[in-house]
Amino acid sequence: MARHVLHIPDVGAPGTRISVSGDEATHALRVKRLREGEELLILNGAGACATAQVVEAKRDLVLEILAVEQAPPLAPAIDVWSAAPKGPRLGELIDGLSQAGAASWTPLRSKRANVDPTAAKHKRLSRIATESMKQSRRPWILQIHTPAAFEAALESEADTQIILADMSGDAYAPSAAARIRILIGPEGGWTDEERTAAKSAGAAIHRFGPHIMRVELAAAAACAIALDHELRCR
Repeated sequence: MARHVLHIPDVGAPGTRISVSGDEATHALRVKRLREGEELLILNGAGACATAQVVEAKRDLVLEILAVEQAPPLAPAIDVWSAAPKGPRLGELIDGLSQAGAASWTPLRSKRANVDPTAAKHKRLSRIATESMKQSRRPWILQIHTPAAFEAALESEADTQIILADMSGDAYAPSAAARIRILIGPEGGWTDEERTAAKSAGAAIHRFGPHIMRVELAAAAACAIALDHELRCR
């Protein structure tokens, strides 16, 4: 297995040579100490996984693509909509969701949560998602969407199962849906009105553990549990 991973959006076909500069090249050359002849893995974030060989390791890194494979997205796709925790915990949420295998994250506004990530913070979260993609070697990068209201989260789409994570629900049960949207509330919990609205919209109510968790842990745990159950039953 290649010991170093790069993120390059435009991979190219086998035989293509790519010049890498900037932070990616500096990290590969000075920290990982890559040398000519060594192989590495390139991910483009959209399913392409390429094996490349270092042909030049000087100020910049020159790579030759040896082979490219296209990996399909995980199925079912797990979309997590959650309250946005403050401070560094938001970065931990993105890192955890990426490692757990979530397809996307949407900041969720609810009665007790109205914190929206700033544009600058959104860029930082994108960087965290990229680094986590490389660390976990997932072919598809976690998508980060713009904030949405609780009412929008309950708008059902074709072949999408909506799940409200709540201690009042039963243990998770697999579904046959192509996409699963998990709603994670703020640490203050859902209001009675929100639970009622979710049930009226046809959302399933499930718990994902015996204890109340912080948002960043609840999101990753719910994603991992749902994905594991779904993959084992398909």
